[in-house]
Amino acid sequence: MNKKKDSINNEIFAISWIRLLLQGILIILVGVTLAISSVVNSDAVILSAQQFSWLPASGFFLLALGLQECLEAFFAKDSRELHQNLQVGILDAVIGGLIIFNISGQPQQLSLMIAAFLIVRGLVRITLARALRLPHSTSLSLCGLVSIIAGFMICFEWPVNEAWFLSLCLNTEIAFRGWAILMFSLWVKKKNAQAVEQTES
Repeated sequence: MNKKKDSINNEIFAISWIRLLLQGILIILVGVTLAISSVVNSDAVILSAQQFSWLPASGFFLLALGLQECLEAFFAKDSRELHQNLQVGILDAVIGGLIIFNISGQPQQLSLMIAAFLIVRGLVRITLARALRLPHSTSLSLCGLVSIIAGFMICFEWPVNEAWFLSLCLNTEIAFRGWAILMFSLWVKKKNAQAVEQTES
């Protein structure tokens, strides 16, 4: 058990923490921008989709995130990293694709799917934050809790069941994901520094 723990502590992550940091910042900016736009310009028409607010843009961004995760899984050297990236990537790509291909119907048809997505992502974020003991794990857990609450609010159609609210909740989750990636990048930086120190000593 101790040997296994030591090997994890001495592990140097191949992934660049700077790339993760920049990726997290970009995702935060996109998520916050789309969330604010969902409230300020709730009647936006994207891809000629009436009454869908900013959901098509959110779908495209989720699809892009999912494809990027799948690509990272393809180049992963570790089987654990492969499975984790592939699961997250497929989920994001499927949800993003379903949002894009269902803009011909009514936005309320997407509500249960988006609610389930928010609840799952919130639970995963809380679990990972606690299991990995990431920096600011309390704030990450709170972000996960907000996503779960938003999912249930959509389920119960409270306070509204309109596209702008679905878009607001979904894009808030995207912004939270950026925050989680940013915190993970700082954790990777810290672990790599500790591993180098232990190797040199």
